[in-house]
Amino acid sequence: MSRGWRILLWWSVAALAVAATALSFVLWGRNGAAYLVDLVETYCF
Repeated sequence: MSRGWRILLWWSVAALAVAATALSFVLWGRNGAAYLVDLVETYCF
């Protein structure tokens, strides 16, 4: 992989992590901790 693709991949992963964190804070603020716990439980178990 060339250096340019590695940088693009890194920025893409970082952007997804920031978006996931922001989404979790939005969901936490709207519905409280119970919503996130239920979401994790639904997808993991």
